[in-house]
Amino acid sequence: MKKIFLGLAFVLAALPAAAAELTLVESVPDGTVYGSTHTARPQAVWLEMIGSAKKTLDLEQFYIADQAGEVLEPMLAAVKDAVKRGVKVRFIVDKVMLKESERSLPALKAAGVQTRVIDFKKAGGGVQHAKFFVVDGAEVYTGSQNFDWRSLRHIHELGLRIKSAGAAADFALVFEGDWALAGGAEPKKMFPRKGKAGIVASKPEKALLNGAEVSYSLAFSPVGFVPKGADTEISELVRLLDKAKHTVRGQVMTYALTEHGSKRWADLDTAFRKAAARGVKVELVLADWAMGNKADRDIKALSKTDNIHIKISSLPQHASGFIPYSRVEHLKYLVVDGETGFVTTSNWGPGYFLTSRGTAVILRGHAAGQALEDIFARAWNGPYAQPVDPLKEYQPVKRN
Repeated sequence: MKKIFLGLAFVLAALPAAAAELTLVESVPDGTVYGSTHTARPQAVWLEMIGSAKKTLDLEQFYIADQAGEVLEPMLAAVKDAVKRGVKVRFIVDKVMLKESERSLPALKAAGVQTRVIDFKKAGGGVQHAKFFVVDGAEVYTGSQNFDWRSLRHIHELGLRIKSAGAAADFALVFEGDWALAGGAEPKKMFPRKGKAGIVASKPEKALLNGAEVSYSLAFSPVGFVPKGADTEISELVRLLDKAKHTVRGQVMTYALTEHGSKRWADLDTAFRKAAARGVKVELVLADWAMGNKADRDIKALSKTDNIHIKISSLPQHASGFIPYSRVEHLKYLVVDGETGFVTTSNWGPGYFLTSRGTAVILRGHAAGQALEDIFARAWNGPYAQPVDPLKEYQPVKRN
């Protein structure tokens, strides 16, 4: 009997001591070949998370865009239902997109949702571009999906559900800081002195992803507007690229070294080039929205670098006809050496990392790399992506 108990103890000790559970969540545009078997879909995940809230639900979004009869309606209804259950619900949106959000905010307010508008341009120079919500201090959702019906049905997106009190605590620091800022607090007084980020690169948290053990850490933007002790997105992204040995693969909507007349910013561009110079194979898929303006010269220039290969993806229009501000690659992630991932809310340009609110999750482990590589392969080898032509004069894509 003693031997049986000792054997059982050995088996239990060998099981992953994971403190968290991760789920990659992919928005798959209707009528496309996309949809990794390693990912869940946002509609079910969001409804489950919001519907499970018992005490608190804090949402921070760039904007809200609903349309009658579409897939965001049940989400907004679930938010209102949470209030009816006695849940304290708070919602932050950015001022720059208030015209869009104002179509939904009155109904949320009438239902008892506390709402605030943050002027991140005034505070940091950019926008509140993060997209996340925290449920009961127990779990978090963050990713490229805006609170927009099109993000759920007509745009290629990627996010993460994180079941972890530690992750919830770190995101709560960001939310409380931005809630205070939206309420009139000075930027220097956003974050409490006692609050300190806990899940950082030097102290990652173990987790399960698709049944396998991985670890993860968190990072935030912009530089200068993150909680005490937190990692910044750009520092972590550059660090990953500097450590790459074999491959770097990723997708993002836009890529730029300058934005809105800003000074040339080459931190990320330099990191890609340095990796390529070491013999690392770099493959990137960018959205067609990135082409046809001044920014595409940076993309063309990067594509001329040895070991760097770039494709431009153009998603087909929906069978029902043209849908404004949709049918685009909006996801933002990167995978290094098939083992380390970086899933973010930020596009790859100076304004996103230096002046705008953003969030990122850094994933370490084969299961994470395998899932991200699968998402990437479906885009890279799929019917929508073609190699960028440095000599072609691309025309801007019609968005509205």
